[in-house]
Amino acid sequence: MPQSLSVLTVANVPARDAVIEGLKVLVQETGKNVKVLRTFGRDKVVSEMGTNPYAASYQEVRENSEAALSKIVETFRAQDEDFVLAAGSAYNYVAGWDEFGFNASVAANCDSPVLLVLSRTHGCPCKTTRAALETLESKGATLAGVLLTDAPDPAAQVAHLNEKLADLMLPIGAVGQLGEDVNANANALRAGFGDQLGRLLAARSTEITTPLQFQLNLVERARSQKTTIVLPEPDDDRILQATDQLLKLGVADIVLIGDENQVRNRAQELGLDIAAARVVSNHDHDLVEKYAEELAKLRAKKGMTIEKARETVQDVSFFGTMMVYFGDADGMVSGAAHTTAHTILPSFQTIKTAPGTSIVSSVFLMLMPKEVHVYGDCAVNPNPTPEQLADIAISSAQTAEAFGVKPRVAMISYSTLGSGSGPDVDAVVEATRIAKEKAPELVLDGPLQFDAAYDPKVAASKAPESPVAGQANVFIFPSLSVGNALYKAVQRTSGAVAVGPVLQGLAKPVNDLSRGALVEDIVNTVAITAVQAQAYKQA
Repeated sequence: MPQSLSVLTVANVPARDAVIEGLKVLVQETGKNVKVLRTFGRDKVVSEMGTNPYAASYQEVRENSEAALSKIVETFRAQDEDFVLAAGSAYNYVAGWDEFGFNASVAANCDSPVLLVLSRTHGCPCKTTRAALETLESKGATLAGVLLTDAPDPAAQVAHLNEKLADLMLPIGAVGQLGEDVNANANALRAGFGDQLGRLLAARSTEITTPLQFQLNLVERARSQKTTIVLPEPDDDRILQATDQLLKLGVADIVLIGDENQVRNRAQELGLDIAAARVVSNHDHDLVEKYAEELAKLRAKKGMTIEKARETVQDVSFFGTMMVYFGDADGMVSGAAHTTAHTILPSFQTIKTAPGTSIVSSVFLMLMPKEVHVYGDCAVNPNPTPEQLADIAISSAQTAEAFGVKPRVAMISYSTLGSGSGPDVDAVVEATRIAKEKAPELVLDGPLQFDAAYDPKVAASKAPESPVAGQANVFIFPSLSVGNALYKAVQRTSGAVAVGPVLQGLAKPVNDLSRGALVEDIVNTVAITAVQAQAYKQA
């Protein structure tokens, strides 16, 4: 995405457009191509003001704010200019609705730091800034600077605001009344910010990945290098519906396992377009022989005969797994109509673990209200040893990185850096040591209690020197019972969306679905598997 700055107001500031146009001149002076993007508004306002078209209409935002937010962010991401100045609509056109909060969400999801524009005629600017900051932080947006307009004595106002807002350590500027002369407005902004202007224009947002960013990044990543994903359960209508969506999105090439006539006829009955999907029979003689011969070799010491192998590989989960094993597909997603064991055991027996990894584990990608967290292991290993826990931490960090989350890994325990003791704490201490030794480049620390890992205020008290405490986004739990219980508690009490389990550590990607999975869940899991497959192919 281009570098950007969102210009937001908390009151009806007539000078807002003058600020935008003045800033545009200042950015252009740095040699960058600049685009002004207006988030949303009413068509009537657009025609009266002669402004650029809005990314979304006022009606779209009011009827479905989530869909409108996604549309605006996608519009923003599609810009190819060096710098984008984003402007929200004027407050008085939305009849008291929380326009500022919505535009704060836009800024957060566009990685666009915010310039807060205030008017001297609309109350105390210090109190207004504090109130606005609360809203920005609640949405995950970054405040990059404050500008006061209509100031009778700009220099005095800057001095006053710098004193009252000193703890925020922000670029602060003040200008008098702005007019229609764009260059004059640019000069006023330059003078109003003084030597802080460059810092404002170079501002960056935080490294938080929002749920919307995660989902958009996921689809973009999957599209960037097409992989082939096999879905062995087309007898389930949800799989066919997901296939229709996946093909339209261009996420991956899809292979379905079953009788071609039955599969395509059912899709037609449902009004779905799966013409671009391949349908392969799990009773295809040549493939059954190919897969059975290899399975018999792999499992010979376990008593596998060629006759038994022929029967085994015709099971749809085993057939799909053997497709991945041979490279006839790059990954598999199953489990909508089968148990977790039915889905993943064939991969343990054939694909096995990736080089350098001792254990297959899982993570849930937790789409929190403001950011994405990674929880592991919550689905596979009941009581990992310290060595296994270290591998789970390293694999989880790699998974986070693959999906655009810069990992800060917390090894969770009931003790924070020695505050408690016991065999369980000792195991986490040892796992932390091993993980740091095996992957010294990771930002990783432990043992940490969950509150110390998550909450900056608690971290400042319990672990002030920790590079992870208070800012962790990858949480490694000491046992399956802890991880599974906690991810479900967070999911149910916070409104977070839990995506997974995502399996990690296999030599090639296979992922399990809940039997209660929604079509959206299947689409997300296939996209995740496609991205994993890209990484495996590049390794």
